[in-house]
Amino acid sequence: MSHKYLLITLLVFFNISVVAQKQPVSGVVKDSLSGETIVGANVIIKGTTTGTVTDINGKFTLELNKGKHILQVSFVGYNMITKEVTVAGSPVAVTFTLGASVFLDGIEVTADYAKVRETPVAFTTLLPAKIEERLSGQDIPMLLNKTPGVYATQQGGGDGDARITIRGFSQRNVAVMLDGIPVNDMENGWVYWSNWFGLDAVTRSIQVQRGLGASKLALPSVGGTMNIITKGIDNKRQYSIEQGVDAEGKLTTNLGLTTGRLKNGWGITLAGAYKTGNGWVEETSVNAWFFYTKVDKIWGNHLTSLTAFGAPQTHKQRNYKRAIADYDTAYAKEHGVNSEDIPIINNQGIDYNAHWGYIQRDAEQWNSDYTARIIDPNAKKEVLNEMVNTYFKPQFSLRDLWTVNDRLSVTNIAYLSLGTGGGVQPRSSLKNTNLITPADYENNDGLYGQDEIGQINWQSIYNQNTKPTNSGFGFVYPIDPAYSDKLYYSRNYLVQNSNNHVWYGLLSTFSYKLNQEFTLSGGVDLRSYTAEHYSEITDLLGGDYAIDVADKRNNYESDSSLAMKRVGDKVNFYYDGLVNWGGAFGLIEYKVGKVSAFVNLTTSVSGYKKKDYFGNKESDWKYKPGFTFKTGANYNIDKHNNVFFNLGYLSKTKDYKYYFSGFTANFLPDSITKNEKVKAFELGYSYASKQFTANLNTYLTLWENKPTNQVRGQYTDPVTGAEGYTYGDIPGMDARHIGVELDFIYKITESLDFQGLISIGDWIWNKKIENLQMYFSDNNQPANVFSFDATGIHVGDAAQTQYGASLRFEPVKGLYFEGGATFFDRYYADFNPEECTDEAGNPVESWRMPAYALMDFHAGYRFKIQSMKKLNFTFRLNMLNALDKTYISDAKNNDTYIQNPYNTFDARSSSVFMGAGRQITASFKIMFN
Repeated sequence: MSHKYLLITLLVFFNISVVAQKQPVSGVVKDSLSGETIVGANVIIKGTTTGTVTDINGKFTLELNKGKHILQVSFVGYNMITKEVTVAGSPVAVTFTLGASVFLDGIEVTADYAKVRETPVAFTTLLPAKIEERLSGQDIPMLLNKTPGVYATQQGGGDGDARITIRGFSQRNVAVMLDGIPVNDMENGWVYWSNWFGLDAVTRSIQVQRGLGASKLALPSVGGTMNIITKGIDNKRQYSIEQGVDAEGKLTTNLGLTTGRLKNGWGITLAGAYKTGNGWVEETSVNAWFFYTKVDKIWGNHLTSLTAFGAPQTHKQRNYKRAIADYDTAYAKEHGVNSEDIPIINNQGIDYNAHWGYIQRDAEQWNSDYTARIIDPNAKKEVLNEMVNTYFKPQFSLRDLWTVNDRLSVTNIAYLSLGTGGGVQPRSSLKNTNLITPADYENNDGLYGQDEIGQINWQSIYNQNTKPTNSGFGFVYPIDPAYSDKLYYSRNYLVQNSNNHVWYGLLSTFSYKLNQEFTLSGGVDLRSYTAEHYSEITDLLGGDYAIDVADKRNNYESDSSLAMKRVGDKVNFYYDGLVNWGGAFGLIEYKVGKVSAFVNLTTSVSGYKKKDYFGNKESDWKYKPGFTFKTGANYNIDKHNNVFFNLGYLSKTKDYKYYFSGFTANFLPDSITKNEKVKAFELGYSYASKQFTANLNTYLTLWENKPTNQVRGQYTDPVTGAEGYTYGDIPGMDARHIGVELDFIYKITESLDFQGLISIGDWIWNKKIENLQMYFSDNNQPANVFSFDATGIHVGDAAQTQYGASLRFEPVKGLYFEGGATFFDRYYADFNPEECTDEAGNPVESWRMPAYALMDFHAGYRFKIQSMKKLNFTFRLNMLNALDKTYISDAKNNDTYIQNPYNTFDARSSSVFMGAGRQITASFKIMFN
């Protein structure tokens, strides 16, 4: 028996000794480009099957015996790396930084992805985990409000109607790229986010580069560049389904499938989404689908990808701003609006939308002598919205990345974009005619007649439209008398302004490593774009025909048939816009030791042409050259500190719309279509350690000949002699944008992070205009002469001061809580430059709207069920504007279209969009690996 006890004692002692020899080895795995941690990376002891995977924070822990071990870390889409660790008598901590695989790196090179401590630009990168935690069902730009220098709003609140400014430059001057393909509109530079619903489900990363950025292409990246990289063969296998819902009952369903790399070199990524429901603004419902398909094939040294995606959608909108008191009289008075200035329609709530009303078609019929209406009690009452957007813009691309050898790679991308649809808007036969007198206007209720609750009085319009013109009601127009006593004339009606396009392009790039220090890259960017624009009658609101008298090119005075318009007929404008683009670029990069630098030269030629079908005129092609020069360098002082600078000069051709006179095919004079010129300089410093990371940078941008808002002027029609108003473009202004930005993250503990940002800008106009000859859009004739002084006036339409802070706490693995606040100040209302001078000729600042701070909360829990190890479950709850703060998000100074217009540069003269109140969303996701 004693031998038995002795044996047990020895075994216990042996086991204790073995355990005592083991020590914890912990670490973290990060993305080399963004510095973000990687979830699910494999960490094993080389030559064994012993290992683990990183948790949701990219961390891992292994218990290893004393001695030397080689750890091998891998993750799909990254190059595998190994590192030797020595386990002695104390815990070991190690950090692994994974670089993208050659195939994924090729995509990022094409997309001009910036790299930490190497690319000398200011940038922020968001990976899927952060996107999923914070997006909360919003448009993608809203996610970026926690980025220094960024101001994004939902504008009117319609789904997909968000906008973004970076460093005070509008979305038209922010380049957006999807897997290296430019997506800004070829005519006006805008990005319509409703066309990209669902894209977040397949997004691998979003990188925002502020300033001219690292892009090799000749892009409108004055404010910045947004690069969106999607998932593909480099991602691990994953299947998912997610259901989301918000407080308004809007439902969003997402499906996703990524096979990763299969044994035969194929890879498939599929995604689909559906969204339906009401928005937080009244009558802004949405019905949208999304599909995404990417098929990858690796063959030899090639990765070939075929991608197709699109988001057909219909959403109702709130497009026009209103006076503050229309929404909230108490808030208006608090900010200086007097009681006597409160309009008749007021205090409707921040969700007020004036673009809809009720209608009962065939509810009433005129009696035989047209003196009274007979009511039909069975008629159905319906809601009708005058602002509805319907669009479908699928994009198809074929990409081939050829890794010729370890020094040379070549990428070719052919792509096609097809856009169909447009927006429903109101139109009035009366308000757009020169055949009636000013007195007639006074008797016209117009399309914007509203009822006592501030909605469109569609019923009144319908009743007016269903009375024959020979009944003594209305006006007499030069149409065939045979019809005038038999047809109903629509004084007001609805049209769809359609913008269909065919856009195809070729982007070919190469990268060649000359030696250990220098890499040369270059290529060509070719695009061809044809857009069809027209306004088509969709609803005559009870009538049989309308009178289109706005289009003076129709010459309907001598041809009565051209004046009568029915459903399906085109009115107001009908033209094609054609753009050809050709660009070539070259980039030389230098990297040795602690220094990295680049020089980039880009040249481009833009060609514009217009076919005006109403005017029976086709312009010639007009080609204008432009170029960009950029350079910069980064110096890594030590393993924690680095500094960088960049500077650039850009000669940018004006957008298509600035070359033509209104809807006509007449080119404006060359004197007012000169290239815009941009000079930029940026200086930055970064510090990075395990516990604290910070980025500090300052910038200066000088913009000469910058196009501005159109100005309104009065003219006399040379044919009819009638007086009216039209709009023209100011050829260009000068602006100066200067600022400083700081963002940081401090890891207080392993489970508690503190993140902050500061952005302070000083953006001003810097030009005085004297005796400027304007050319108005309807007739391309010289019009008013303008003089005004905008020197020192602050640029409007974005907050120039921004502070933000957030705390993220993860008490147990998979459970997180995040709360944060963002403060915006020094937002000057958008304004027209000619309005900024008082009677004495002195500059006058636009109205500075009230500062505001928004608090957001995010929480979620990721977990597994023991019996279903391959399934992951995630529940998320998000609360935006948690304190239900009342605030203004967008403002327009001295708006002449509000109920009581003023020219006083204050709260009563401004029109605004109120920001969203408290918004709550919840989602549940099931993922199979």
